[in-house]
Amino acid sequence: MPDLTAVQRICGLLDRGEIDRVQFLEQLTRQMAEEIGCERAAVRMMINSPEGAALRSMAMFDAVRGELVRVPDMTGHDSDAYFDTLLREGCVVAPDCRSHPATLPFLAGYFELQGVQSLLDVAFSVNGVLYGSFSCEQRSATMGWTPQQLKMLRQMASRASLTLMHAITAQIDTTPGALWEPSTPNRLMTMPMPLDVGKTDE
Repeated sequence: MPDLTAVQRICGLLDRGEIDRVQFLEQLTRQMAEEIGCERAAVRMMINSPEGAALRSMAMFDAVRGELVRVPDMTGHDSDAYFDTLLREGCVVAPDCRSHPATLPFLAGYFELQGVQSLLDVAFSVNGVLYGSFSCEQRSATMGWTPQQLKMLRQMASRASLTLMHAITAQIDTTPGALWEPSTPNRLMTMPMPLDVGKTDE
């Protein structure tokens, strides 16, 4: 069994109000990078874009730089191949983003721009509803993701998903004229996320 002690501790800190959502995301993605042994780890949410369904990073930790970084949305035409795989299999395991059918829609708009060679994504879902992904990336070389790495990321996602969902939906906007709909999926796509945390990745 994977050791989820660190993730449980991070979730507990948020549940007890000892850290806020921004700190939770930073600590979680840092732990993901450490446990999986990847160069970058992120939590991404599904959004709507002019090109269709896309993914937006709520937080990405770069283990090489030792800090959170900002990255562009993962957008691309005909992204159904990615989301269909994520829904059907619960994960996308792409040792080479340049040739995997599920990652090809994002090749020009994200992977080539960011220099990402390998991707390991596990579905971020609650009660069977897909909201995004827990994502690991490798840039320096391709990565032959192991069953152990996939199992660990699945377990971390399973443990953190409900806590993350509670953190997102518990925040109530008190600003006059809130622009998002009250339903959870719409709020997830439109509510402010800590995108100003970390430096832009160049």
